Amino acid sequence: MPFKQRQKLSAKNLSALICVLLILGATLGCKKLADLANRKTGDSPTPTTRDTPVNGEVESGDDALTKKTNLYISECFNKYSNRVVESYNRYALWVKNMDQGPTGKEMNIYGLYDVNGDGADCEKAVESAKQLEPAMPEIEGVADSYVVALKAVIEQIRSVYKYYEQEDYKDDNFAKGKQAHAGLIKAFNEFREVNDDFGDAVDNLEDQVAEQELAKLVGVPVRKFDAMIVESGIKAKKIKTLLQDKQFEQITVEDIDPLIQDFEKTVEELQKDDSKKTMAGSYIRTCEEFSKASKEMMRRIRDKKPFTDSEKRFIATGAGWMVDGSPAKIIKAYNEMIQARRFSRFGV
Repeated sequence: MPFKQRQKLSAKNLSALICVLLILGATLGCKKLADLANRKTGDSPTPTTRDTPVNGEVESGDDALTKKTNLYISECFNKYSNRVVESYNRYALWVKNMDQGPTGKEMNIYGLYDVNGDGADCEKAVESAKQLEPAMPEIEGVADSYVVALKAVIEQIRSVYKYYEQEDYKDDNFAKGKQAHAGLIKAFNEFREVNDDFGDAVDNLEDQVAEQELAKLVGVPVRKFDAMIVESGIKAKKIKTLLQDKQFEQITVEDIDPLIQDFEKTVEELQKDDSKKTMAGSYIRTCEEFSKASKEMMRRIRDKKPFTDSEKRFIATGAGWMVDGSPAKIIKAYNEMIQARRFSRFGV
């Protein structure tokens, strides 16, 4: 059975999405983009990453909400979600029928990826988050479910990882691989369901924190540059969210072009500001690359330019970031924005 998203998230991708609260607690993004149901033939995007606050930065007055969100991101989503998805994708790459499972007659047997950690650190973080105000019973309940599903899927992965890695299937005529398949897929599917819910919840928290931070900075002259960086992250996320919410074929020029123009207005203000902080130039350059990649997609949609066979091969093999106008190229540029943001220093 394909590792499908829920119906309401059918256009979303479970990628690293992992987008992180940045230095000021603002957000640049969320869950990874890539439709798992089409993973064998679809785009394999560059994992997105959430970014945690740099050590030593002074936290805002809404420390508790920021800390709660960061615990979910840094100790759970960043550490585990993308790797579990990658492990599934690796398994699905060679098991041709996910309902039936491996037969032992496959031409290539790749096994699956191991996961670093057993989920105990995520469980501890979720418990710590519960102690922080504000209390959020619904989200905290989803986080609890995430921990249960995470630990279960890691246990299933670990039960067969070495079996495939050490090629023990050559010694038992694939008996263990066949026997373990049903439990493995059940754990993957259960993780997928709760990961979708958890990712949505973290997305909402990120948005809330980002808007709070922006509200504090807007109107404070000495923090104008900081405010624009936070704003650029919020606007970039709108483009990323569009890729989550719609399949590439469904996106129109009217959908994406206004978002690009709005993002560029903030980038232009960043370029003109004379109070740039350390390494801000690098961040601005990555913003420009993100804008360029987004425009390439807009033009491809506008000109009704289909992907060529060679471009489709790049996309199918995980090299979509090399193809102009592909979602994967936008995601790669988005990741680089996040990484560059880490090195920009804020404050007066």
